Amino acid sequence: MKCPEPRRKGRLTVICTLLLAAQVSQAGAAPAQWMPQEAAAARTSERPEPERGYAAFYSALLEGHKTACGGVYSASKLTAAHRRLPCGTKLRVTNLRNGKTVRVTVTDHGPFSNGRILDVSYAAAVHLDFIKQGTTLVKVEVLH
Repeated sequence: MKCPEPRRKGRLTVICTLLLAAQVSQAGAAPAQWMPQEAAAARTSERPEPERGYAAFYSALLEGHKTACGGVYSASKLTAAHRRLPCGTKLRVTNLRNGKTVRVTVTDHGPFSNGRILDVSYAAAVHLDFIKQGTTLVKVEVLH
């Protein structure tokens, strides 16, 4: 990490000094990766506890739009959007109203509306059988 030359003792100088000291104290260790706590937990070998909440499916208007993970949304693929899990995470989603399950890959971030924990692609919603209802109660388990 390269810090700016200090003209005066400001917050940036103090922060840079602390970061450099932390890196030096880890002699031989790789520099720390800074990421949100939830994302760091998702990358560990331990699987997080299953989540329960409501899921909806993507609008057909989003077909062909770019996702947060850099891909292009396709309604025919088994994908999902989750607020905290990193791109590429594999999930098992269970519709708690009918017991149907589907495996999806996180390709986007969201949903950003209150009350929902997951948005799934149209194809995943067909597998889970909740197209008519629009939303359903689900259990989300991280596979890897």
